[in-house]
Amino acid sequence: MKNRIIILIVLGIIAMFPISSCSDYLDKQPDDQLDLTSVFENKKNMERWLAYIYSAVPKFYTYDGAEVIGDEMAPSVGWESQGFKAIFYQNGNWTAESPGVIGHWTTFPRAIRSAYTFIKYAHPILEVSEKEVNYMKAECRFFIGYFHSVLAMTYGAVPIIHEAVEETTGEALMLKQEPFDTVVDWAANEMLEASKSLPPYYDDDNKYGRITSLICLAMRARLLTFAASDLVNGNQDTDMVNMKNCDGIEIFNSTHNPERWKQAVDANKLLIDEAEKAGHKLYVEYLSNGEEIDPFLSYQNALMLRRNQGNLEIIYPRTYDDAGWYDRQSNPRSMGGAGAIGVTQLLVDAFFMKNGLAPITGYTNEGGTPVINDGSGYSEEGYSAADELYNTKWSYATANGDAFKDQNVIVPKDTYKMYCSREPRFYISVLYNEEYHWGKKKSVNYFNGGEDGGPSHDSPSSGYLVRKRVDPTAIPSASSGNYKTRQGALYRLAEGYLSYAESLNEYSIEKGTYDANKVEILKYLNKVRERAGIPLYSVGAEPGKITAPADPLVMRDLIRRERRVEMNCECGLRWYDLRRWKEAETVLSGKYWGMNMLAKKEDRDNYYKRTVYQTRKFISYWFPIPQDDIDKNTNLRQLPGWWK
Repeated sequence: MKNRIIILIVLGIIAMFPISSCSDYLDKQPDDQLDLTSVFENKKNMERWLAYIYSAVPKFYTYDGAEVIGDEMAPSVGWESQGFKAIFYQNGNWTAESPGVIGHWTTFPRAIRSAYTFIKYAHPILEVSEKEVNYMKAECRFFIGYFHSVLAMTYGAVPIIHEAVEETTGEALMLKQEPFDTVVDWAANEMLEASKSLPPYYDDDNKYGRITSLICLAMRARLLTFAASDLVNGNQDTDMVNMKNCDGIEIFNSTHNPERWKQAVDANKLLIDEAEKAGHKLYVEYLSNGEEIDPFLSYQNALMLRRNQGNLEIIYPRTYDDAGWYDRQSNPRSMGGAGAIGVTQLLVDAFFMKNGLAPITGYTNEGGTPVINDGSGYSEEGYSAADELYNTKWSYATANGDAFKDQNVIVPKDTYKMYCSREPRFYISVLYNEEYHWGKKKSVNYFNGGEDGGPSHDSPSSGYLVRKRVDPTAIPSASSGNYKTRQGALYRLAEGYLSYAESLNEYSIEKGTYDANKVEILKYLNKVRERAGIPLYSVGAEPGKITAPADPLVMRDLIRRERRVEMNCECGLRWYDLRRWKEAETVLSGKYWGMNMLAKKEDRDNYYKRTVYQTRKFISYWFPIPQDDIDKNTNLRQLPGWWK
């Protein structure tokens, strides 16, 4: 069997990771006949092998992974009694022996080894040209770098897998963790080199979702932005400073390197330049005059529509994601949904007002009392006296919505004032109590005893359901669920704009060049705000605009808030951001407030009172290596916060 490697071995069996097989993707043959040479003589097998590697890419429409363990999405806390793992993690009831939530440590190494095998054995055949095989190999090289990058950003201390070893036992399997910066630089280079062998896009719709040069550059830019941030760029935390691998080599560099931000600036700008050169741009829909942006439909459909439908914003699409299941969990119980995937009050508070100003600047009373920005127009007192009209064709806010009109009522009178005069992204992202629901043809009822409320576990514990990423036409109670198969958006150009603005601002702080770079920073921040339909920032005083701060530290806060709002509930970005900014230990611990879900409809005013619905406990900035793998591979060292 030495010259006939069985498929189970091909995927790489090593002590630190469970056994894996891609037999589901390969035509079945006897083990003594199926060797790697014969596998890659067959187009179908070659494509299935590659499909297995693609299948390891994280899904977009999820609600039980990184998206939930940040401070945005809020599954019903009652699901803890049903074994919902993310709630255990939020509450600090987690150890290195706990399963699930994030399983990259298990899945990615398998895919990495499969990618190495493809590169080694795949070759042109009658049905697959040399050009196509070279594309496939470049895709595999990207995946090797990309999967390593996500492992590094998740676990901090990881090995570099350089090959798909054929041994099943021995020293070759006992991989050692490498310094964080070493992994980052190596993975970033792999993705950069892969980009040089791939096109920026494919004209063939059948190849939509295949890895392109722009996807390589996007994931590289995300990694280098993470690597420049406070968590890993000179962190003086004692546990991280003292962490060493089995050879006594430091994992995390405790010396701050300002050039890391320069690398992030360059990586994000390279992505933007190449993306725009290839025709990518923020997705925008206009009102009837063809000039004024419709911010509601633009923001909603930036995630819903595909490239062949005119959406050129998405750089990394994940085709055919589990969108229908996500829609079901997020829709109200009374229309056939589970009605239990909500958002936090912290996210609700983060959205800007219609005038572009932040409504809340901080909290007192352990987070329960907001410090209101007096100039914003925000209020938590009483209900609105009149309808609020917005310039949009988005017609889902009232029973009388009209998709053919350029103006619609978005906030009907008698709405709790917390939800009035907010920016368009708020209404696309949050489904609050008593808001009209298109599928129900009436308002949602989260009151205690209401058709969408408690005491059922299938109700929003925080007082809100998530609306972001939910198909507005989905009706779970219909026989088919009215679900549409749709793509996920693992990276879109808006993230690139915001990462570039952040990186340039941070590098300006390092070099004292904020004034010189302010115009460039605002250019990309304003691209996002313009599409969102809120006032732009200006260098000096200008009518209808908000004067940008003179202090780059204040600008930092504005950029972070913009990112938090624009990218909310997408790809777990918030969890990674809170960690890289070193804010997680504060934000992800303590009391979480929402609306009072115990109040009945006849006690309406009492419902709209900030009430604690959960108390969370922060454990570590890093996800733990599964204890079973620590036990099997004595070269591994556990991450800070997870020691027995």
